[in-house]
Formats: sequence, C-alpha cells, structure tokens
Amino acid sequence: MSISAYYRTHIDVIQESLQSLDLSKVDEFVDLLLNCKGKIFFTGIGKNGHVAAKATSTFSSIGLPCFFINPVDSVHGDMGVINKGDILVAISKSGNTEELIHFLKHVEHKDCKIVSIHSNRNNKSLEYSSMDIDLKVRMEADHLNIVPTCSIAVFTVFLQSVACEISQRKELTLEQFVKNHPGGSIGKVLDEEIL
Repeated sequence: MSISAYYRTHIDVIQESLQSLDLSKVDEFVDLLLNCKGKIFFTGIGKNGHVAAKATSTFSSIGLPCFFINPVDSVHGDMGVINKGDILVAISKSGNTEELIHFLKHVEHKDCKIVSIHSNRNNKSLEYSSMDIDLKVRMEADHLNIVPTCSIAVFTVFLQSVACEISQRKELTLEQFVKNHPGGSIGKVLDEEIL
C-alpha cells in the first residue's frame, strides 16, 4: 500500500463513522457541555489520552473550563478536583481498558456526569456513564489492523467538530478568542487583525 492509500483509508473510515453518527445524541452532548455549571474533564489511556489532552486544549481556547485528568494518577489522589456538577468525558475505543474502568468506578461516587466516547456497543464503561457516543470505527489503517490510527483520527475529528459547534453556538468573537490564545503566530496574526 502507498501513503496515499493509507491516507484514503483514514478518510473512508471517518466518512463511515460520520454516516453512522447519532446526531440527536451529539446534540445532547453539545447541550450538556454548554450548560455545564462546573468543570469539564477529558480523560483517556495511552493514545486516547493524547486525544483527550488535545480536546482539552481546544475546548479551553474557546472558553470552556476544561481540564485533562490522567486516570492512572487520579486514583492516587488527584480525584479531589472532581465535584458534583462536573462532567467527565472518557475516551476509549474498546471502553474496556482496565485502568480506565478502575478510574470510572471511583468517579461514579463523585456524583458527576460521565460521558463515554467509544467504538464498542457492549463495553464496561457504559455501566458508569449517563451518556455515550458510539463512534463506529470499522478498521485501523495499518496492515495489522491494530495500531490506533483511524480510531484516533475519528475521535479527534469528532471532538474538534463538537468544539466548532460550541464555538458557533456561543457566538465566540475574534476578540474573545485572542484573549484565550494570545501567543504564537495565531495570536500575532489575530491581534494584528483586531488592531
């Protein structure tokens, strides 16, 4: 296979995932995040931890009170930051990752809302979740069909799309965004446009 073929595989899997997306559930998810009176936490293990961290960064830049929480470290004292009224978004393709399930079992007692984003209709994370988004991922792109490639792309594109929708609903202005993102070339270009 060529690079272009792998590229196409990612695009095809993302397209298939979009076609199977339950948009009414996604709308509920957007409303939940927009109406959160507490904090929003994103979490995941391994590669999905990186997806969660990227989502945290994007959502923070559009003005939502978002934080990344490591599910392994959290059970060693970091869970004190989670309170009633908070939302925890857990990202896991299988929804069965042992460390994540152990974390969710303890978060459940914190009386916050847990949202599971997964690609496995029958998974353990659903036992602890008040809402779930099933992002169907037919395959991974590599020749072994095991390296997290397409799944990471689908989860990332989904969460970035949710951020775009929230940004539009909040009617985020350029001035507001610059206050959250004053650094780097983005901040410089936007600052020059505003001035």
